[in-house]
Amino acid sequence: MELNRRDLIKGVVAGSAVAAMGVAGTAMAAESAKKDAAASSKASDAVAWDAEYDVVVLGLGGAGANAAVAAYEEGAKTLVCEKAPEGQEPCNTKASGQFVIATDDADQLYGYFSKLMGKFNNWDEDALRGMCEGAAGNWDWMVNTLGGDPELICPEVSPADQPDKFPMEKNQKDAWVLTEKPWGLDRDGYVYHWNEFPEIPESQHCLCLTASGTRFDASYYNLCMSAVNARVDGDRLTVWKGCPGKRLVTDGDGAVIGVVVEKDGKELKVKANGGVCLCTGGFEANPDMISGFTQLPYTYLQAGTMNTGDGIRMAQQVGAELWHMSNVSGYMWTYQHPGLTTTRFGGASAKNGIYAGLNGARFQNEQTATRHGRINIGGRWISTPMPLPAYLILDSAHIADGPLTSGFSDDNSAEIESGEIISGDTIEELSANIRAIGDAPDFNANGELDAALEKYNRHCHANDGQGEEDDWGRMCTVPVETGPFYALKIGPTLFNTQGGPRRNQFAQVIDTEGMPIEGLFEGGEMGSVFADMYNGGGNLSETMVFGRYAGQNAAKRAKGEFKGATEKAVMHSEKLAAAAAAQAKSEQVDVASVPDGTYEGHGQGFGGEMVLSVTVAGGKITACEVVSDAETPTIGELALPTYCEDIVAKQDPEAIDVASGASNTLRGFKAAIEDALKSATK
Repeated sequence: MELNRRDLIKGVVAGSAVAAMGVAGTAMAAESAKKDAAASSKASDAVAWDAEYDVVVLGLGGAGANAAVAAYEEGAKTLVCEKAPEGQEPCNTKASGQFVIATDDADQLYGYFSKLMGKFNNWDEDALRGMCEGAAGNWDWMVNTLGGDPELICPEVSPADQPDKFPMEKNQKDAWVLTEKPWGLDRDGYVYHWNEFPEIPESQHCLCLTASGTRFDASYYNLCMSAVNARVDGDRLTVWKGCPGKRLVTDGDGAVIGVVVEKDGKELKVKANGGVCLCTGGFEANPDMISGFTQLPYTYLQAGTMNTGDGIRMAQQVGAELWHMSNVSGYMWTYQHPGLTTTRFGGASAKNGIYAGLNGARFQNEQTATRHGRINIGGRWISTPMPLPAYLILDSAHIADGPLTSGFSDDNSAEIESGEIISGDTIEELSANIRAIGDAPDFNANGELDAALEKYNRHCHANDGQGEEDDWGRMCTVPVETGPFYALKIGPTLFNTQGGPRRNQFAQVIDTEGMPIEGLFEGGEMGSVFADMYNGGGNLSETMVFGRYAGQNAAKRAKGEFKGATEKAVMHSEKLAAAAAAQAKSEQVDVASVPDGTYEGHGQGFGGEMVLSVTVAGGKITACEVVSDAETPTIGELALPTYCEDIVAKQDPEAIDVASGASNTLRGFKAAIEDALKSATK
C-alpha cells in the first residue's frame, strides 16, 4: 500500500538476508529471520498502531478457523477478524457437503490431482505436493487438534447401513469402504471414498473425512467453530465479528507488517508481528469480478454472500500475482427465487422437459451427469456452457408430477399463479410471454424452440413410442407436446470460485516476480491450487491444509523460526518449457563438427516453407542465403536478410534478436539452419 510506504522509514532490508542465504542451515535461517523481524520492527515504529498481535487472521470460515487454531497451538497471540456480524456468517464451508479430502498416500493423491489439471499448466508442483502431504495429515489434525470424534469420522458400522441415523448415506454403500486399520487406528473402520474422476487410477487414494458420518449438516464447520471457541480467551485468541479487513500495511521493503480493519465504524491499524493470514473466501458475491473473470453476466449463489473478493484486492495492492481466476466449482442449472439471495440446492428437474437458451434453441443433454458442474464434451470435462438466460420448457402432461425445484408447491400451481412459472396455451403464446419479460427479446423469434421440440418429440415417439437416444446423448421418452406449456427461468449456481493470489507450499502469497510476500499467508478457496477439474471436498481440504499452514507459519515467523521459500516459485509451464529447451539444445548439431561445405535446409515460416543455403568452413557458419520463402513481403521477407547476417555474426540461432512482427519467420529460420546442419551429418 503506497500510503504506508511513504509513511514508513525507507531503506529497510527485511527479508534480504533470508533470500541470500540459500540452504546454509536451520540455525542460520532462524538467526536471519530474527534479524528480519528486528528490521521490520524498526519500520513498524513509524505506524501508530491501535493493537498488536503475533498473527492476524482475516475471515472465520473453515480456513480462518484452522489458521487461528494452528497459530494458537504454536503459542501465538492471535486476532481473528470476521467480516460478517455475529450470527450472520454465510460462508461456503457451512453450506458445503462437509467432506474434507484426506489420503492414505500423498504421492498417489499428487498423481491424481496433477491429472486433474488437464491441459492447463499454470500450477505449481511444489504447492500441489504441499497440499497432498497436508491431506495425509488431515485425520490427525481433525481428531487430535480440532477434537473430532474418530467413531463418527471413521465408524465401525457403515453409515450406509444406518438409514435411520444417516438417511443421506443409504445410497452410498459403495462409497463407504471397510478398511483394515485406517488412519493408524488399532481397529478396522469405514472410510468414505469420493473420486469424481474414477477413470484416473490414482483417484482411489482420494479419501474423505466427515465430522458426523454424513453430509450437508454443517458438521465440519461446527467442529471448526467449536475448536476456535474453546480457545477464545480474550488474550491468546481474540475474535472480532463485523470487522472486515480493509488494506494491508507494509514496510519499505514490501513485507506485510499489519492490517487496517474496520471495527464499530472506525478504522484500526493492527500490527501483525508474524503475519496476516488471508482466509476471506472467493469472489462469488462480486458481480463485476464474476463477469470479468468467468465471462458470465451473472451467477446464482449457494452461499458466500459476503465473499466479494476483499482478500484478493488487498493482496493485489501489495503486489500479489493472481492465478486460476476463471476456474470455479460449478456450474449447475438451478432456479433462484427473486426474493432470495441464494439458491436452494435442488436444481430444476429436467426429467420431463428440455432446456432452451437465449433464442429458444436447445443446447445440451439436460440429464447428463455432472462432476461438480462439469460435463463431458468431446472427451473433456468442462464447466457446463451457460447460454443465459435459459429456460426449462415442459407441458401440461407433466407439470403436476412434482415440484420443479425444491421449495415449490407439490403440483407447481402456486408458482404458476404467481408467475414464477411462465405459461402459455401454445408454444407461440409461451414464447411471446417470455419475450415480454425482456430478458430474452428474441426468444423463438425464428422458430428455434419450435424446431427443437419437433426434433425432440420425434425421438420420443420413435420405436413405437419407446423413444431413442438423440444427438445430445439423451434417451428421449417423455414428449413435450400437450398445451398449456410452461417455462421456468434457470441459471448457473456457483458453489465457489477458485481463483485468487498465487500460493506456495508454505501458504505464502507469491508476488508477480514469483517470490513470496513476506508476512502474507492464505488458506481456503481463495488462490486454490486447482487449475482445471475439481474433486469435491478439495476446497474444504484446502481450508484445513493451507489454513493450518498459514497459521503455523505466521506464528513461527513471529518467533523468528520460519524460513519459508527463498527461491522463485516455478509454474509447471515454466518447468515444461525449460525441459523442452534443454531437449532441443541437446539435439542441436554442433557446428564445429560439421564438415566444410554448403548445405540446404528447410523450415516452416509464417507464410509457408523457406529454404536456406548455409555454408560452413572451419567449424563456423560463414555464409547464409535465402533460396526461397513465402513470408510477408513487408515483414518476414524484410527480416530474413538480417537474420542471415546475424547467424554469421553470432553463430548461435538463439542469440538472434527477433524483428518486430517476424517471430514466426525467425522460428522457421532457426529450423532451416538446424535442418541444414543436420543434413551434413547424414
